[in-house]
Amino acid sequence: MILLVNKRISAFNKDACNLCGECFHQCPVLLLPIEESKKEMERLIEGKESKYILSKCNSCFSCNLYCPQQANPYQLILERWNDLYKIRGAPPLYRFVCPTEEPNIWQLLNIFLSNQEKKWVNKWVTHKPSPNENILLIGNYTHLFPFVIGGSKLLESYTPISRLDQWEGGAYLYQGGYLDTVQKIAKRCDSDFQNWGVQTVTHTLDAVHFIFSEVHPVEMGVTHKQKFINFNEWMLKQIENNKIKISNKLNISVTVHDNCYSKAGGEAYWDVRRAILKKCGCDLIEMEHIRKDSLCCGFGAGASWVKNMSIPFDIISEGIKKYKEAEDTGAQALVTYCGGCLYLMWATKELMSSKIDLYHIIEIVRMANGEQLDYPRYHKKRAWDIITIITYQLLISIFQNNFFIKKITYDKNLNTFWPKKYRVLRLIRLLFNISLVRKVYAKIFCLLMDVMKTK
Repeated sequence: MILLVNKRISAFNKDACNLCGECFHQCPVLLLPIEESKKEMERLIEGKESKYILSKCNSCFSCNLYCPQQANPYQLILERWNDLYKIRGAPPLYRFVCPTEEPNIWQLLNIFLSNQEKKWVNKWVTHKPSPNENILLIGNYTHLFPFVIGGSKLLESYTPISRLDQWEGGAYLYQGGYLDTVQKIAKRCDSDFQNWGVQTVTHTLDAVHFIFSEVHPVEMGVTHKQKFINFNEWMLKQIENNKIKISNKLNISVTVHDNCYSKAGGEAYWDVRRAILKKCGCDLIEMEHIRKDSLCCGFGAGASWVKNMSIPFDIISEGIKKYKEAEDTGAQALVTYCGGCLYLMWATKELMSSKIDLYHIIEIVRMANGEQLDYPRYHKKRAWDIITIITYQLLISIFQNNFFIKKITYDKNLNTFWPKKYRVLRLIRLLFNISLVRKVYAKIFCLLMDVMKTK
């Protein structure tokens, strides 16, 4: 059912906020002095120019958990970003993650997908579910690494689908404060669900669960009648019931990346993932910042953009902080349970030449279930595919202006499966096949990062 409202409902509770300043004082990124934190919150409430938050926030949700009054300061930040968007638009580089803009990452990546990957993705994006199917929303960003789950025995219970113009329910736009656009996407998603006639929707992302279950009904005025199931919770139950058999205990030490959206679910999300890893035979070693204090993979640094050209450098710079914490644990592998984090973290791993392995939690379960993965050959290749696209998009964005997201449904005649020649893109990728070029590029990127980053 769609409940239409004339105005979105802000989740920030102004009446509850007593300007204590704990939200930004405890923030693992900002760590503002308490008095400065109080002043900054006051500026945000009054709509005055922000001194720190709107240009440095990593959009990680932690401030909501630190607020003793449960005033939801994070949602206030999003409202102020939404105000800025109405004035200045989105940076040119954001076309990269907008499936209705051309080119976008999914369209460009199709040039580099293997034939098997194209078959998987084509089936996921074109299949129209019927009411009796158990559907699994693969996730737009897992879609970038289709081999993470494609062809797996874990899909025997589901029909996997991927809808790019559902925008993960608007999750990554919500995180950047594009709230009015998210409301349109919420209505579009509800229309899709009604047309499919499905009763349950299983998804791979914590972000999607929070968006569909909390943000859409509470802030966007769109209430879905479907039941939403988290795939990680489903996997744990299957393991406990011996329906997913752990035939190959991994016996590796791992550390866990808690993504930003996991903070919305708290212990329920954090504990389930750790339980899965332990049942798969992993020895868990925690990083310094975990759970409510967890650092962002880097994606959120792009939400508080100051300059278009600085966005990739800000993102990778924040991602490096996460990697250094992971490496300091001495664990053999870093595990993420977010497809969005996965693609940025692989790019970061390659650019900083990190030696720690990186897995999606689905891959951990697959290996423990006896499935053979060609790790890390496909992952390293895909990381450089993505670095190529980021580089290309950054170059062409120099000649573009800020823009407003006018369409939420992509033109099927210009969709992700019909990329143009993009000869410059192909040339960059060809050069990255040379080991020396990759090393030199990574070195130059890291040098530029110290100059370009704004965080």
